[in-house]
Amino acid sequence: MSDEKKNNEDRGDIKEALMNLLNSSATGGNQFVTFSIANEEYGIEIKSVQEIVGHRTLTYLPNSPRFVKGILNLRGNVIPVMDPRIKFSMQEVEYDKTSVIIIVKANQKNVGIIVDQIKDVLTIESNHIEDAPELSDRIDSKFINGIGKVGEKFVIILDVNKIFSHEDAQQLAA
Repeated sequence: MSDEKKNNEDRGDIKEALMNLLNSSATGGNQFVTFSIANEEYGIEIKSVQEIVGHRTLTYLPNSPRFVKGILNLRGNVIPVMDPRIKFSMQEVEYDKTSVIIIVKANQKNVGIIVDQIKDVLTIESNHIEDAPELSDRIDSKFINGIGKVGEKFVIILDVNKIFSHEDAQQLAA
């Protein structure tokens, strides 16, 4: 089997699995799409998620902020795609077949966020979400809405509007 055919099959499998995750979400409570970045689990509110697509080649955008990896043509729409690892001052990695791009609505604009792997759609009750601690050195706490407790694990709940700010949007527009 050729590499191109295998990559297309992998993307098809990822897309189908991701759509199943989104369609299987339960009703009620606070729902979050969860994903991993550098072996940590993060979540964003499901209502911010527009779509999830397999990682693909991006078009480089000259003079863009370092965290913007390029732009994506998604059904005729130009979507800037960012790498949160750079925003969070983490080490960059090569993307692989489990890497996906989550298209979110941030500050009234669609933006892609590259993550290592999609995990699940979780419902986390409000009483299981605590304020973000000011102690984290891996991620600026201004990007965090809270820490969700799910059984014995924690999910870092991100605020997509703060990750991709109005200033970032203005920088891209210029």
